[in-house]
Amino acid sequence: MWQPQGFYNEYTLRTPVILSGENSVRGLYNYPAAKIAVIHGTSFCDRELFLSTFSKREVRFFARSWKDEPSFEGLRETIGELEDFKPDVIIAVGGGSVIDGSKLCRLLYEFPYFDPKTSRVSGHMMKTRFIAVPTTVGSGAEVSSAAVFYDSMSQRKDMVVIHELQPDVVIYDQKYIIGTPHRLLCASALDATAHILEGYVSIVQNSFTDVLAEEGLSLLHEELKMLISGKDCNYSRLQYAGYIGGIVQNHCIVGAAHAIAHQLTEQGYSHSEAVSLLLPAVIRINMTNGDCYDRYKTISERAGFTSIDEMLYFIESIVEFAGLSNRRDALIEHLTKAQEEQSFCQNAINDRGGNGNPVEITGEYIKQLIRSM
Repeated sequence: MWQPQGFYNEYTLRTPVILSGENSVRGLYNYPAAKIAVIHGTSFCDRELFLSTFSKREVRFFARSWKDEPSFEGLRETIGELEDFKPDVIIAVGGGSVIDGSKLCRLLYEFPYFDPKTSRVSGHMMKTRFIAVPTTVGSGAEVSSAAVFYDSMSQRKDMVVIHELQPDVVIYDQKYIIGTPHRLLCASALDATAHILEGYVSIVQNSFTDVLAEEGLSLLHEELKMLISGKDCNYSRLQYAGYIGGIVQNHCIVGAAHAIAHQLTEQGYSHSEAVSLLLPAVIRINMTNGDCYDRYKTISERAGFTSIDEMLYFIESIVEFAGLSNRRDALIEHLTKAQEEQSFCQNAINDRGGNGNPVEITGEYIKQLIRSM
């Protein structure tokens, strides 16, 4: 199928097929496939559901060969297993790392000589179909055209962006996130919040995603408010908000919180933790741009906040509730030292995840961010 290129973000809204609800994997029972590879993380325990759903097809399970963030070196074992099995459908069950790594495994399975620095495959049909079953609420990897990986040579995150990497089908079943520790759940939800807020004020505009972003932030506001008040939250609504965040960031690009968070993997910060701690400071700096201030004001009010300040207070209260604030001082200390290194600042400035920031990311921007934390 032909896919638009070039001005994709401005004119096109593309989403996967969505199946949601209890045991919604069963909705794939008649999916056209002969050999199905299920790539999963360490906590996967739903083999029987997949086997019964695809009872007349050959199904093989592969535990991911990479740890934490995917790297091209870490993918090799899983890619070799795919080459031996030769699946026509690949299903990724896990968080953002599992889904992103599985996207890259699929890409290299089909294009073995792909080089992220020089190769271009946009416009080519992928022969395999790809299905994502996310087990976290905020990575957005399940609806993204990007696959983030860790580059061991430069010691920073990078990404492959090809529209054909967006999954064909996404399965949302709340049983995969019920019981998630509050620290992880809140950090993931704040990552989705960052996707929405950074996408909403991005230099790339898309009227369709504006409406989605306002609804997504409203959902996060309502459900996280329930969580911190000790009441039960609706996990399905959190999944929907995470989906919206993924769509927004896929079409409008994100900003400085993501650009700087991508440089902190080597220091032991998970992506969602780093973004959660950076987001309030990024909002404060971006607000100095008049148009950006107006955009923040609009989305905060449409999401049920009385002001931008109330929205900021809410984000920081989630950080506090989740116990993420106990790493803030260490992060400030690390950033203070790191910003003196030209390579750190340059990597943040060049990071493709920050291309949409409404205020140019510079060395001075990073210094101001540290002061604002």
